[in-house]
Amino acid sequence: MLTHERGLRRFRLEAIENGRNLCEGVCGSAMSETARLDRSVPIALYYQIVERLKQEIRERGLRPGDFLTTEEEVQSRFSVSRATARRALQELVDEGLVTRIIGKGTYVAQPKVNVELPSLLSFTEEIHRLGMVPGSRVIEVAVVEALESVASYLELEEEAQVLRVERVRYADGTPIVHLVDYIPLWVGLTPQDDFSGSLYTLLESRGIPVDEAEHTIEASLANESLARNLEVPVGSSLLCFRRMTYDPRGRPIVYEEAACRSDLYRYTVRLKRNRSAKGAGAAGGVAGAP
Repeated sequence: MLTHERGLRRFRLEAIENGRNLCEGVCGSAMSETARLDRSVPIALYYQIVERLKQEIRERGLRPGDFLTTEEEVQSRFSVSRATARRALQELVDEGLVTRIIGKGTYVAQPKVNVELPSLLSFTEEIHRLGMVPGSRVIEVAVVEALESVASYLELEEEAQVLRVERVRYADGTPIVHLVDYIPLWVGLTPQDDFSGSLYTLLESRGIPVDEAEHTIEASLANESLARNLEVPVGSSLLCFRRMTYDPRGRPIVYEEAACRSDLYRYTVRLKRNRSAKGAGAAGGVAGAP
């Protein structure tokens, strides 16, 4: 382990020192030249290629949609097998840094909004945390009669009035999520309020602090309306969620239905083994491969 860590540090230092050579691809010729990998350190060749390509993306100033390389070019340039070249590029794909188009090559990807559960953040807070600029397009704000399911979530009487807020949220000018929020009238928000920013911040400015939420995620497909609002083809895969938000007194203050672009949005969940439930089939776990 110590040898591996020393080798990793050495490799990264050499990558920094040789950064100028790594970025000669700006001039167009270096991408076809052979690049040396350090085969004397216990660092996998595919990992070294990944680090080199990451540095090139940064120092060449490549933007989403810009061409990076091809599998054949990586194989030739770094003198590695096709399997190693493919693994390096797949690693970049898995990290959300690039996309691969069959027959064309590898391109810099639009960064995904990554939400680490169980953190309870507003969309605005999520986007700011990623160093991006949030935005909103308010479609409609109106007082409506709650559907039976909405009234049940908000613990209201049937046919109660609620505030319905429909918006599209953006990150760096790209539509990410379509939101419909239902808010009980006792909270004190009205159609005249400004819903272009964070709903949680607006609630807290009215003395209604956000404490916790129940979040359910499922897969869906874009219908015509969602496709138009999210600027994706009809039938595109979406990540949809329902969120029930509560104040510190346990009162439901917002019921939310959202549809997120799956190509730009993902959730990360850290799971911990419940030793007391081993073999007991405890409810509430997340099933998966062992």
